[in-house]
Amino acid sequence: MSIRMRGRGFVLNKVKRLKIDGEVFDTLLVGGATLFGSVFSYLLQFVLGRKLPVEDYGTFNALLSLSSIIGVFSAVFSTALIKIVAEMYAKKENDKVKYFFAKVLKFSILACFLIFLIIFFLRGRISNSLNIGDTLLVAFFGFSVGLGFCLVIPGSYLQGMQKFKKYSIFHVITMINRFALPAILVFLGFGLRGVYFAFPLASLISFVIGMFMLNLSLKKVEKSDVAEYGKKLLSLGASVVLVNLCMMSLNNIDIVLVKKYFPPVEAGYYAGVVTLGKILLFGAGAVSVVMFPKISALNADGKDFMKSLKKLLGILLVVLAVGVFCYQVFPALITHLFFGKAFENSIKYLPLFSIFVAIYVLINFLVMFSLAIDKKNVGFLLLPGVLMQFILLNFFHETLWDIIRVNIGVSVFTLLVLISGLSPRRAQPGTGSARDGLSPEYEKNSFGNNTRL
Repeated sequence: MSIRMRGRGFVLNKVKRLKIDGEVFDTLLVGGATLFGSVFSYLLQFVLGRKLPVEDYGTFNALLSLSSIIGVFSAVFSTALIKIVAEMYAKKENDKVKYFFAKVLKFSILACFLIFLIIFFLRGRISNSLNIGDTLLVAFFGFSVGLGFCLVIPGSYLQGMQKFKKYSIFHVITMINRFALPAILVFLGFGLRGVYFAFPLASLISFVIGMFMLNLSLKKVEKSDVAEYGKKLLSLGASVVLVNLCMMSLNNIDIVLVKKYFPPVEAGYYAGVVTLGKILLFGAGAVSVVMFPKISALNADGKDFMKSLKKLLGILLVVLAVGVFCYQVFPALITHLFFGKAFENSIKYLPLFSIFVAIYVLINFLVMFSLAIDKKNVGFLLLPGVLMQFILLNFFHETLWDIIRVNIGVSVFTLLVLISGLSPRRAQPGTGSARDGLSPEYEKNSFGNNTRL
């Protein structure tokens, strides 16, 4: 080989590396914005934990968990929308991008009002079920949840169009709004009503800012045939809705049931435990943000993704080990740092609850990995654990210790089911691995030829 050919090869390799580094940079940028935004989420928990009565703090977290469960549908909508916009944008179908935007905007506004009306008419039942005496508070809550459908549109479009810098700024602004406005109203003495009056206002402000950042002119939008993309939106949404529902349920149903079965003060203490314990999700979220697009890209190209997976899984395990250690050794310090002395009774539960969170984080990582390698039926692997958790929590809830033990038992079971479901199976002649949702490349790139994940 000539020196010239070697030089060309060297330059081409450098260019390829720069491209990969750029992709990783975008992923890290979004992950950093997510982590930074999460700080404001916890600052709000910090403010509310200190300024609200324990009973009101428990109510806030019960409604927050309920909104997370209801918000699964907007999350599914967002995931599908990102993929479709990315496809249209890559094909340079600018007219379709704008026309589809106008269509989904109308849909999201309709969904917003529909959700609000449903919660408004059911506000009495929701109040009774969660031991909330203020029905107007539940009505404000309904409007806040409904606006989530509108708010996902600018963020999803920015992601789909790969405008990651703008998306990161938009996410941070949104989280600052959701912290600042409720905190101000609480400090002014408006209490929990002020919080749920501020949330929809913050969403509206963030939506307007997102629309300006998106900068899509809809004044002269030509009608385009987007029926195919509409069908894809429904199809993609249907494939991941079960996954999102199961993950949200595993992470939130306990606090809703605690609010139902326990006195308001005990529910408030448990809410404090949940808030502190889920700090572990921040580090894990950053790892998953990096892992998901990286593994997805490698899998789509038919490349070996196991080296990257092992590295990221190793990072995750280190983060979890350090986190769980801190919760075992310094539970009082962590609790006092966030809540002062008001949540003294929460301290004893924190070490055990952190174990549940760590297992949940591993479950989340494996679920994201499954979606990255196109194993869309992973939701069916989660379903037994979700059903088991709901049934057991309704039968075993004498003490908060029972709640945490059930969570740990169910999460261990779910983790084992996931690991078993992800284990490579030898393909039948002529079938590949399509029957279990794994590509043939997965079997080639597994931890050894017949080793389970």
